[in-house]
Amino acid sequence: MLQRRRHNRDKLQIMANILDLSLVGLKKTHIMARANLSYEQTLCYLKELQVTGLLEQRTEEGAVVYGTTVKGRTFLDYFSHMSRLIKEYADPAVPRVV
Repeated sequence: MLQRRRHNRDKLQIMANILDLSLVGLKKTHIMARANLSYEQTLCYLKELQVTGLLEQRTEEGAVVYGTTVKGRTFLDYFSHMSRLIKEYADPAVPRVV
């Protein structure tokens, strides 16, 4: 019987996921559901992203929403670029110069 290896996201992947979701401005519960996080995890990540200036909390039409800041968008650009480089490097079909 084949066992599937479960891929667990690391902290940076989760942070990037939250920032990507928040590009349009989302409520906390929507972030929690779409990022597949518990309430406690969501609170922890939202706080850390706000403290680092990557995410902002604002009020839109009477509701509290979270939006990605300019600094957060820059983080997403760098994260996406690094993720692509890592995938390319991990691809055995790509020749390596030693």
